[in-house]
Parts: sequence; structure tokens; C-alpha cells
Amino acid sequence: MATYQLLKSEVLPLTRELAVEHQNLEPSPTERELNPSRIKHLHGKATEGLLINFNWAKAKVGDKWLRMNGQHSSTMLTQLNGSFPDGLYVHMDSYVVDDEFGLALLFRQFDDRKSSRTAADVAGAYQMLHEDLRALPRPIGKLGVEGVVYYRREIDGQSMPSGDDQYMLFKQPGLHPFLLWLGEVFSIKTPELRRQAIVAAMYATFVTNEAEARKFWDSVGRGGPDFEDNAPATVLDNWLKEATSGELRGELKPAQFYQGAIYAWNAYREEKTLKEIKADLKKAAYIPKA
Repeated sequence: MATYQLLKSEVLPLTRELAVEHQNLEPSPTERELNPSRIKHLHGKATEGLLINFNWAKAKVGDKWLRMNGQHSSTMLTQLNGSFPDGLYVHMDSYVVDDEFGLALLFRQFDDRKSSRTAADVAGAYQMLHEDLRALPRPIGKLGVEGVVYYRREIDGQSMPSGDDQYMLFKQPGLHPFLLWLGEVFSIKTPELRRQAIVAAMYATFVTNEAEARKFWDSVGRGGPDFEDNAPATVLDNWLKEATSGELRGELKPAQFYQGAIYAWNAYREEKTLKEIKADLKKAAYIPKA
């Protein structure tokens, strides 16, 4: 199953030249975003003489070498203006990777989730393999995939991967338009929409009628139509805000969020007004109307 293979392991003396060489390697698209706080943390260790040997890695895909591990430490070392640490070594592993998805699998092995890689890191690794998704904020991409998984598993009854494996859904190109649209909706300040079950409802409406879903959820994100207090989008937005920071906070289950969202959507499609949101869990999951 493995899509990567170790070519060689070397123990090399740590020099400024080696740090510059590694820092200048083209980064793997799976690499984490550079975090200034991590750089500052490592710089503090260097200043206090607390650095230990580094574990760096690179991978060859086709005829190109990419940096797989050691971004923050090599960057910190090249920024040192004082004395460079001496007496240290680098354990350098060189891999060959079958394809770019092997990069994500290899990425997961460094400081795995039991150590320090987070779900957000892994999700970002898979997302960044796709050029069209690289401008999408990673938290939105992660939530988008989780919402799709929720819909397919909980509503549609499909068998879906769990844990880090769920983020492999990024490789399904058919999901990309939905994820990119989600980024547009969430470009507005909409904390009330940022729940897996609500994203699942957004996905259900998107695959049912993309054009109308775009109109409806954009309206929800903006608080509903002006001066239309009983419009489904307005009533839904108010209900979600109550569930986020008002009297309903902590009272609703994920399935209720899904039911309530589809209840409002169906009213919108039937051109009805609403007085309240109904989220009856005694009924089967509502089916979004086209």
C-alpha cells in the first residue's frame, strides 16, 4: 500500500550551508503554513543553547526534490544573526514518492497525530495538493469536507472514512466547486453557519439545485432579505444566531440543525413565509426540494 520508499538516511554535521540548502528546497504542497510563533520558539531554544539534533526529510517525485520536514528549523537557523550552533547534527532521510498523494501519506508519518500533527494539519496537506483549492482558507476546506462526510454518512447512509482518512475526499474534483463556494459564503462574518450539520445541509441543497442554493445561503449569510422578517432565510439566520449565542445555545443536536436548515430551504423553494423553524427528530431527515 505504501506509496513512498526510503532511499537513504544520513547523519550530517549541521552547518549554515546545509540549513540554507534545505530551507531553499522547493516545499512539498503538503507542508504546513509557516508559523511565526514556532520560529520564535525555536529561536529561543537556540539563544538558550537548548537545541538538539534535527530530523529533516526530503522526497523525490519524478525528477524533482521537495522539502518534506524541517521547514521551521531550517528557516530559524538561516535567520540567526549571532553565532551559529556547533556540535549538532542533522538526521536526513531521503525518500522517493510514487505520486503526489504519496506526499500526503508521507507527511502524516512525521510527528503523527499522537505526537503533534493535528487534524487541521492533515486536512491542509490534502487540500494543498490541489492548486485550485490553495487560496481557500484551510479551516473552511476542513469544515467543508467534514460537512460532506456528515451528509453522506448520517443523511445518505453511505459508508465513509473517519479520522484523518476523511480528508482524502479533497481528491474528488466534483467537491471542489462546493468547497470554493463555501469560501465565498464564509467570506462574510457568519459564525452561525460554521457547523458540520449546517454545512451538510448546504451541501444537500447545493447538489439538489446549485443556482438556488447559492442565492438562498448567500441571503442567510447576510441576515435574510431586508424588511422581510418572515422570509425563510431571515427566520433561519435568526434561529441559528439564537443557537450560537442566544437562548438556544447548547440546546440543539446536530441532526436538529440539519432538519431546521432543510425545513427553511423547503419553505424557500415553495415560496412560503415562516414564523419559526421546525426541527422534528421524530421524522426522517427532510429531503431538500429542487
